[in-house]
Amino acid sequence: MSMYDVSKYGHRRSVAVQLMYGEMVQAEKFECVTIYYSDICGFTGLCAESTPMQVVDMLNDLYTTFDSIADTFDVYKVETIGDAYMVVSGLPLRNGDAHAGAIASMSLHLLNAIKGFTIKHRPNERLKLRIGIHTGPVVAGVVGLKMPRYCLFGDTVNTASRMESTGIAFTIHCSPQCRELLDRDGGYLLEPRGPVSVKGKGEMFTYFLVAKCPDNNNSLLHTKEDEEEKKLRFRPD
Repeated sequence: MSMYDVSKYGHRRSVAVQLMYGEMVQAEKFECVTIYYSDICGFTGLCAESTPMQVVDMLNDLYTTFDSIADTFDVYKVETIGDAYMVVSGLPLRNGDAHAGAIASMSLHLLNAIKGFTIKHRPNERLKLRIGIHTGPVVAGVVGLKMPRYCLFGDTVNTASRMESTGIAFTIHCSPQCRELLDRDGGYLLEPRGPVSVKGKGEMFTYFLVAKCPDNNNSLLHTKEDEEEKKLRFRPD
């Protein structure tokens, strides 16, 4: 077996290789990363009206679509649990302050992709994707010996999850910390949502990430075509 080339594959695969050789993977602190969380509004009801096999097939199709998009950005997929999808940028390989932009751009592409996603066993219905993103410090490490997982720990993880759970279908709910980095980077359009009560945090003034500013013909633009999504956001699940 050839030796693992860290310079070629980077830290992202070195974690897996260390585990493969039975080595201890040291926990590491990352001063600033951006985390993405999403889920499907109304997923419980959809499951109740579907067979388990149909749910598995639907999630497999959905995550195959999501994974193919995520692979085009500098992000690391952490896990999927049911309809929840978690991604991070800025670790295992640090990327300066580029993590917020990577997650923001990926989020816009995923939201765009969900518009054309077809549920095979319910083709006339649409999945209502709800996204939350947040920026801050985390500790990352591998836990467990059987089926070990590379996990993230810290208040940033909790807050990112709260951005998702307090969000609205067909929107990207953005924390003020993430918005600050995106404003610094430039190129993103955000709209104030206003004060939101966040468990464990109190009241936070949050934002919706609406679009990437038009810098070329391939940009994701916010146009009148998105009015349908605005209406769907406020429909009850």
